[in-house]
Amino acid sequence: MVLDAIQTRRTTRDFTDDPVSNSALEIMIEAATWAPNHRNTEPWRFIVLSKDGEMRKKVAQIVHDWTYENLKNPSDERRESSAKYAQQEILDAPAFMYVYSIHGRDDEMTQENYAATACAIQNLMLAAQSLGVGVGWSTGKPCLANVGTAVGAEPDWDVVGALYIGYPVKTDINTPQAKRTPVSDVTIWS
Repeated sequence: MVLDAIQTRRTTRDFTDDPVSNSALEIMIEAATWAPNHRNTEPWRFIVLSKDGEMRKKVAQIVHDWTYENLKNPSDERRESSAKYAQQEILDAPAFMYVYSIHGRDDEMTQENYAATACAIQNLMLAAQSLGVGVGWSTGKPCLANVGTAVGAEPDWDVVGALYIGYPVKTDINTPQAKRTPVSDVTIWS
């Protein structure tokens, strides 16, 4: 049931070394493309960086450099440690993908496109869940570092997320327990 997948899906970036096949990634991307999108604009763009490919190494270095320059840490040692961690996390993920949204003809359509692309990522994550694959959706360092045109994105595309994808390590310690505010506390009925 879809509700079960929604309630049990968790963001993860702790993966086994098992590779995620291109066919599994294609299934996830296919699910993403069925997200609702106003005016049928299909605004999403997916850029998959191969595990040991030169582009992934280049992006990991860009993120390393950005992290080192922008981390608000007083110690060079801590800055380098954080930068190395961000770089290694990209290199180690069994699959790594950027998701972009294209601009619309006006601000309203651009905003709708961004929202549709966020819905596409949720669809992708639910499809991944159904395949036993975990996804960590980041809008942090790999998105703040300017990698857009380096990975093939057009200059006017908006990055919606960087996705770390893999088979989650299964332990009781890293199985997060989730709670949500009761529906009655977040809903106004008029």
